[in-house]
Amino acid sequence: MKKILTITLILTALIIASTLGFAKYIGNTYVYGKSAAMDTLLNFLRITHAMQLEPLEEEELKALAIIADEMKKLAYSEDTDSFQVSYMEKKYNNIIRSVPVKEGDKAEAIPVLMYHHLLYDEENTYIDNDSVITVESFAEQMKLLHENGYRTITLNELEAFLIGDLELPKKTVAITFDDGYLSNIAYAYPILKEYNFKASNFIISHKLKEITEEFDPYQLQYLGWKDMVDTLDVFTYDNHTHDLHRVEDHKGYLVIKPLEEVVRDLSMNMELMGSPYFAYPYGQYNTHTLQILERLGMRMAFTVKRGHVKPGDDLLQLQRYGICPKTTIEDFKKIIDLH
Repeated sequence: MKKILTITLILTALIIASTLGFAKYIGNTYVYGKSAAMDTLLNFLRITHAMQLEPLEEEELKALAIIADEMKKLAYSEDTDSFQVSYMEKKYNNIIRSVPVKEGDKAEAIPVLMYHHLLYDEENTYIDNDSVITVESFAEQMKLLHENGYRTITLNELEAFLIGDLELPKKTVAITFDDGYLSNIAYAYPILKEYNFKASNFIISHKLKEITEEFDPYQLQYLGWKDMVDTLDVFTYDNHTHDLHRVEDHKGYLVIKPLEEVVRDLSMNMELMGSPYFAYPYGQYNTHTLQILERLGMRMAFTVKRGHVKPGDDLLQLQRYGICPKTTIEDFKKIIDLH
């Protein structure tokens, strides 16, 4: 009886979502629409959660996923107030900026830099975490790039370089961030903007927030849709799974979850971000992952293996340099080939 009631309640929630509209995660599915009725449905779901109903079986979840997939076809109207819609209207563009490359200055390979979380030195309570660097270090690195005439590129420009459609000067780098931390907006964005630099941010889309939070350096916060809309002059936003950025026995969900779940998750991530570029959580992937990405139309994917990227590389196994607290300015110079 409880099982039937659970299904009935969730189906009712889906109907409410399709009628009133918004985008919100329910169970392991995502329902699309306007955002105006967010509070109404959230309250409804809180009530059902408080009833402590039995969890659904896998087959029942699959049935609900089919319904949700149909509802994904719902379109936003022009009068919606959702920042997600604003993002989708302004998202990834295919503009490729060309620059004359002088004889002898053609890049054979370029470095892709990987960052995560940033904090000022006095704020940093993650002393032993290799994913957290200080704002002071990041500012020093960006200043070094700027003062030495380096050019930053977007991922679509990187793709054009790797497939042989674009020549780049030797002093070229691509800057990426993983996970979509709010510190990227609070701290990295102003520095990048000052130098007119471009960067990519790989987003765990289920963590995106509809309402922008005030940044608190002592909380681990993720950015929201409005943050993305407001920073598209610097950042492009790309894929880092929807809800598979998790580990179990040191193995990422991307490589241990059923293939159907992986396909569904990555499809959702791509649809929300509107991007054909991906970064592997924890750098973990396998043959099945590569096949799924190719099937879904992902055009580039990034690992955490160190090294430059060059034309002829496997576009779904691209290397990056992780920048960590132990990366000295001399180490950084070697990475960017500054002699």
